[in-house]
Amino acid sequence: MKKISRKQFLSLAGMSALTLGLAACGSSGGSSAANAGSTAAASGAASGSGFEHKKIAIAWNGANDDVVQTKAHFDGEIGELLNLEFVHSEPISDAGALTTFIENSYASGCDAVLTNVSNAIDQAAAVCNDLGLYFVGISSSNAAENQDLPCYVSVCGASAEGYGDSYAEALTSVVGDGAEHSILILSGAACYGATSFIEGTVGSLRALEDVYGLTYNEDLNALATSSVQVEAENDKGVRITIMPGMEDLANMVSPLLQTGDYDVVVGTTDIYGSLSIAINEVEEALGKNINIISRNTFSEMVGTAFNSQDSTGHPALNAIVCTGLYEFLAGIIVLRNALDGYVEQMRSEDGTCSRVPGMRPTVITSAEEYNVLSGDDLPYAFITEDEILSVCSLLHPEITYADIDALGAKQTTDYLMTKFA
Repeated sequence: MKKISRKQFLSLAGMSALTLGLAACGSSGGSSAANAGSTAAASGAASGSGFEHKKIAIAWNGANDDVVQTKAHFDGEIGELLNLEFVHSEPISDAGALTTFIENSYASGCDAVLTNVSNAIDQAAAVCNDLGLYFVGISSSNAAENQDLPCYVSVCGASAEGYGDSYAEALTSVVGDGAEHSILILSGAACYGATSFIEGTVGSLRALEDVYGLTYNEDLNALATSSVQVEAENDKGVRITIMPGMEDLANMVSPLLQTGDYDVVVGTTDIYGSLSIAINEVEEALGKNINIISRNTFSEMVGTAFNSQDSTGHPALNAIVCTGLYEFLAGIIVLRNALDGYVEQMRSEDGTCSRVPGMRPTVITSAEEYNVLSGDDLPYAFITEDEILSVCSLLHPEITYADIDALGAKQTTDYLMTKFA
């Protein structure tokens, strides 16, 4: 489809539709999924680094604490540093609502779009390309179609394999002590094809393979994606059970734990929030320590858990795999560079959209690590302003998407502890 100008778009849309669209960008009225929920105030003058004022629309797939905090950072120090104004959507879950938000954002003068509505990224790229808006999607998977569209700049986000590596690291920190362990892996949505859950489960299985030198009787992906409870039988006789599902975990897991057969529980979702009480009850009843590895973010609950002991005198929470925030920051930097005239450097060498995995999920395995990396004075996504500016093309024309990827990739837990401790 031929690109149309904003003037032509507004003319085709009609003045009544325009009025509704523009009103939606500044309020939560009407269809909350399709309308912009807030617009950040930003100065029209160029920032101290010489950036021209630009406006980016962000379509969010949810409204949890991480989203609220990210909005605040973008509307605050990130927007000020890069001279960007942001328009935020209410939660969006489908392609139709995403298209409406993009069109409304275009009508209100946005220059680019970022979204983590992962089930509609490639379609959104096509809509943005028709309107002449640069586009970046947030996903753990590569683009599946429309990669060659000139306005489809990049897909940012920790790769599914990155989740696997992080879970392997977290589990190794618990079972690598030389003792015998029996492990229950809660695979969550892996049975539905959710890639990060699959890789988290496979990564856990590979960690056990490495620690114990064992060989499985079945394919790892088949074990990880099983829709029923399954034993990961192996030549060393290590007890490893995989349980799928997301609902009613306490009632499903408690009977297994009450057998006393397991001393490690791995969750590919937030199992600490849903299972900590049930696990503590089993520990008290059996006088047995159960190690917990959970997928979480920084929160008061998690901080308390890392700094507390359970009834057996062991840490209440042993490790978390913490979904990174760098993917959102990477997406903003990629768009800033594209808007500054360096779009080709932000796309792959073969003329398709680039892939920026960046920082894999952060692994926290101790109270010390948690306390340092949860500090209130730390920069967003652990990236300093100097680091952000170091990958901005306006200041460093030689920068490519690979440099933005490399900046995120080096932010391991050990590196961050050295950086901020």
